[in-house]
Amino acid sequence: GAANASAENLSQLYDAARAYDATYLSARALADSAEYKAAQADALLRPSARLSGSATQNMTNTALGNTVNGRTGTVGLQGSQSLFNRANNATVAQAQRALDISKADLETAEQDLMVRVAQAYFDVLAAQDALSAAQAFKKAVAEQLASAKRNVEVGTATITDSREAQARFDLATARELVADNDLRTKRTVLDQLVGRSGVSPNGLALPVVLPQVQPADMDAW
Repeated sequence: GAANASAENLSQLYDAARAYDATYLSARALADSAEYKAAQADALLRPSARLSGSATQNMTNTALGNTVNGRTGTVGLQGSQSLFNRANNATVAQAQRALDISKADLETAEQDLMVRVAQAYFDVLAAQDALSAAQAFKKAVAEQLASAKRNVEVGTATITDSREAQARFDLATARELVADNDLRTKRTVLDQLVGRSGVSPNGLALPVVLPQVQPADMDAW
């Protein structure tokens, strides 16, 4: 529980998503498989060798009751190297092309995961700010409503003023509920992306000193 309640930065959540996201894991598995297949295909161009051996032992009993032992052994080594094989060359080229494609797909999946994690991360932070603003607005309107009711009681305001203040308070309450539901939705998206529950992203540390944009010329960008 304590681990889930602690705030985490974007890098930590991205690492968690890399170990959980099905789309990225599928692309990484395909890239690993293509790498193994390319290594197997490369073996077709390498020399092959075979080592063989045999041993024989004979025991013969003579008429005089003596035992004669005989032992023979052979060892053989065979090697071959294909000088030209169009089919093998085509297989190797095809495996290498498949490996290049799988690596490109993995890079694309990784970039896509970065974008999705960053989007979900900052969506939660933005939703938190929106809820805080809605709560602060509701608090201010609640004070106005209380003031309007007191003024009606002492006769310095009309019932219409009180009802208008009540309507503004109801609207502020509705906005708070919308902001709260939006925050819950954004948090659910982030939780599902990283495979954890109750994820709390770190907010921006204040004060913030941002580096200057280089180059500072808009046309260069």
